[in-house]
Amino acid sequence: MDGWSEEDGGSAWAGDDGPAAEGFAGELFLQLADRGWLVVEPEVGRRVIAELRGTLEAVRDRVRLAELSRRLRETAGVELSPEEDQVAVDSVFAEQIAAGRWEQALVELPKYIEAFRRAAGLPEEP
Repeated sequence: MDGWSEEDGGSAWAGDDGPAAEGFAGELFLQLADRGWLVVEPEVGRRVIAELRGTLEAVRDRVRLAELSRRLRETAGVELSPEEDQVAVDSVFAEQIAAGRWEQALVELPKYIEAFRRAAGLPEEP
């Protein structure tokens, strides 16, 4: 069973992915919703879920762009336009700064969405 981390004085939730999954709290939100400690009105839940889905789509776009940029950079002998080259450089730089945080967000954001669905008492979507 997950619980409060003893190593840091109980300030972070220790789950399967380590303390608060390095800044994310998807498992914590799910557990709070399941226990009835995270409760929101259905309309608030719908609004939060819509915003989280928008964020998830933006993260997916960023990950796709990073992958495309990586592939462009790996392609030997291909001349890139200045615009393509700048996109590739920007993407590589952003990924180095984020150091895998985009991929972790892809895992955690659906947990946030599910937690708010449960917290608002909304039905599961097919």
